[in-house]
Amino acid sequence: MPRRGSTALIAARRTDRPITTTELEALADSAGYDVADTVIQARDPHPRYEFGPGKVETIAERVDGTNADVVICDNDLDPHQAYDLADAIGVEVIDRKRLVLDIFAERAETKRARLEVELAERRYDLPRAEAAAKRGETEGRQGFKSAGESEASQVRAAYRREIKQLQQELDQVGAQADDRRAERRNAGFDLVALAGYTNAGKSTLLRRLADGLSVDDARHDDLADEASVEDRLFETLGTTTRRASLDDRRVLLTDTVGFISDLPHWLVTSFETTLAESYQADVVCLVADASDSVDDLERKVETSLDVITEFRDGPILPVLNKADVAIDIDRKRSLFAELVADARGETHSDPVVVSALEPTGLDELATTLDDALPDRERVTFDLPNSGETQSFVSWCYDHGTVHDVTYGASVTVDFEARPEVVAQAEGRVAQLDG
Repeated sequence: MPRRGSTALIAARRTDRPITTTELEALADSAGYDVADTVIQARDPHPRYEFGPGKVETIAERVDGTNADVVICDNDLDPHQAYDLADAIGVEVIDRKRLVLDIFAERAETKRARLEVELAERRYDLPRAEAAAKRGETEGRQGFKSAGESEASQVRAAYRREIKQLQQELDQVGAQADDRRAERRNAGFDLVALAGYTNAGKSTLLRRLADGLSVDDARHDDLADEASVEDRLFETLGTTTRRASLDDRRVLLTDTVGFISDLPHWLVTSFETTLAESYQADVVCLVADASDSVDDLERKVETSLDVITEFRDGPILPVLNKADVAIDIDRKRSLFAELVADARGETHSDPVVVSALEPTGLDELATTLDDALPDRERVTFDLPNSGETQSFVSWCYDHGTVHDVTYGASVTVDFEARPEVVAQAEGRVAQLDG
């Protein structure tokens, strides 16, 4: 876990320039580190240290000069590189993935998030613990060794048992989430997810679009009266769901965890249960930051699309947020549309430009989102005028749109809703007629 107030030195190596450490510095700040200095190197990776031996000496000198407690590398380090680099420098060395996991662990508040973080940590730690065991360093983990088996193989087996157990627990949580989504659709709600790169402004957009009402009294892990909008990376680790109204539709909006570049597949799949809130929604609003440079916008949108399209088949609606502080909007809007079209070929690929902060563009977003949601069915029921029919009419108001009710010797109800809700209504009507 990150030690708040600790001093960090940032190190990054790339084959080509330019080399930027802006995002890693923001991650370190988000984790609570004070960034004292940065060291960059443009060269091919060194097999032992990742950095060249001369640059390792430079890093060690900078560590001494700044009294840094830790070196945070923007590059992936295998277990041996991390060990050798730390040994050469004299302080702890962590890579980008470890830093992200530390942030996730600190922000995990729900059972689902905690399980997902634990699973990701076990997958990250397995090869490192195995390498340490081969060096005779179990890092405090005892009891692995038994007759006829090496310590490293016992470490590997223990971690794999833990990973299997965590995955089984997450599968149960995922099944409960599937049931909850089905219940919400059967209650007449359309499901919309806000996805995108971290700090794109999704939480602020959720607050603008939401009705300001709790979804129900029996709150689940993902239901909250307020969505946090602090400007720090991974402020939203879990999901927050709020009720919204689009024309006469009843919608549940879910703000999901922000994406980030260069995350390995095993880490992404560790958060599959949370990401299901995105890829199993009726529509995903892919939110991007219009104040980013063109190059950063392209990189962040591509990262987001890589994750979403791996799991999802449904509509993606691009939303270009923070228009109030952006320049070159037309170029960015065109680029965003091309990226989504290339990835999916979606018909709803033209981005909606908004500012959640001001706010502007929200009416256009609501209209475009309404068009992107699944078609509903409209039916007319002729029913006996009875107390049971009055209860049925109330049920219709709670589960869809009642366009008209005509009372006389019988009751005529003009009703529109999701197909599964219409099917429920027809079943209720059959019972009334019987």
